[in-house]
This record gives sequence, structure tokens and C-alpha cells, in this order.
Amino acid sequence: MVFDTGTVDIELYPGPTTDLIVRCYKHLQHVPLPIHDWDYPFYIDQTTIGDTIMQLHSFAKQLSIEIDPEQCDQQSYLNHLHEIYEKNYNGRPQWLDFHEHIHLCGDLIKLDRGKILTIDYRELAGPLLLDIDHTLLDQLRLDTRPGDVTVGWAELGKTPYGYWKSQEPNDVDRICQLAKPYLKLQPRLEITIQSRPKIDPVDIENFLKWWAYYESAWCKHWNLPSWSLEQMLGRVVIGHVVDFDKFLQLLRSNRPLNYVTL
Repeated sequence: MVFDTGTVDIELYPGPTTDLIVRCYKHLQHVPLPIHDWDYPFYIDQTTIGDTIMQLHSFAKQLSIEIDPEQCDQQSYLNHLHEIYEKNYNGRPQWLDFHEHIHLCGDLIKLDRGKILTIDYRELAGPLLLDIDHTLLDQLRLDTRPGDVTVGWAELGKTPYGYWKSQEPNDVDRICQLAKPYLKLQPRLEITIQSRPKIDPVDIENFLKWWAYYESAWCKHWNLPSWSLEQMLGRVVIGHVVDFDKFLQLLRSNRPLNYVTL
């Protein structure tokens, strides 16, 4: 990873997923990384729900969308905005900024985002997306440690767990439309800075009770035998940051991160 005034190495772990991602980065390594302030892991500590709502409102105006800032701290209203995004996304970068700020508002409400650096080439990586080989799902794991470099679910929509957690309607047609399985392998890396909090066992129990009503119809829609919580939320660890302390120092003091080479 190439910062303004330093570099950090990533040790890659051998495996089929790593090979596919490396192949993608052979094309992306000379492309400047389109990274924003809110992509950095410490951004959420330095902003407020009020400031984030103002930015969301600004991106909405650029897209000629009228929103009510007074409701942007309510998950049900954020769900409504997310549906607008789904129906209208056309590749314009402003839509991705709008979408990210919907989720930032949700994260600031819940305060459970964890600390993660996301390396995402967004629409620039479009030609490199690969249909998922479901044998790769056997490599998914829920536990990651600081410095782990991972790839995982990154579809346009929500996981079934995310759908339930954000209190979307209990409507099987809407669930099949918005909740997506793992469809594409994307060269979107996440580097764990601080692990996400573990899911509350009560949440897991309540989700699984809810999922029992809808899993069969949803799996039939997506032509899947089943879909577990691990498949919804797990990630494939493809490597680890070699000098994590140096990496943190560069993140805190030397924005931006310019290029990533694997």
C-alpha cells in the first residue's frame, strides 16, 4: 500500500480467492484509488450524526432528491432513502456518495461499525467482477483480527441479517428483492483495524427465528439449498498487514492512501 510518505507491505495467504484478487489488482495497481474521507477508519470518531445528515442532504440535492433531514436519524426513513438509491442508481458517483452516507447515518445511530479501512475502486472495477464460485464460501469466517486483509459480500442491497437488523418490512417479495446472497467476487478489500463487536446472542436467536419463516422462499428465489449466518456475514482472509503499527501511524498522519499493489 502506497501512502504519500511511506509504504506498507501485505503478506498474502495462498489460496484460490487470493489468486483471483491478485489477478484483478494486476489491472488496478496503477489506477489512483478513489478514496474519500469517510472511507478512513477513524472518520466516524471525528464526525457527528448532524454533520453526516448535512452531507447526505448535500448529495441528495446534487441528485435532485428531496429529503427530510429531521428524519435521517430514524432507521425506517433511512430504509426509504435506500430504496430510492436502489431504484435510481445509474453509475453516477454521486449515487455512491449518497448511498454511503445513508449507511454512515445508520452506523452513527447504532454505533457498531467497528474500525475498518475499505479499499474500493467502485465503478472502476466493474469489468473485473467475477461470478462467485460457491466453493469459495467454505473459506468464510466470522472472526478477524487487526491487520487482516479480507474480501466478502459487497452486493447492491443487504444481507438477510442486515435486512432484519434494519427493520425492513416483513414481506417476502421485498426480502427477495433487497436481500442478496453472495453473487460476485469483487476486488473490494477490507483491512480490520478494530474488530466489529460480536453479535449479541439474543440478536442471533431472534434473527434465526425470523429467518426460519423466510429462508425457504428466499433460497428458492436465489436457487440456493440454504444460507447461513456465516455465509451472510463471513469474510475470506487473504492476507495480513506486515507492520501494523506503521500502518496505523500512516493512516493517522499521512492521508491519502494512493495506490494498492498485490
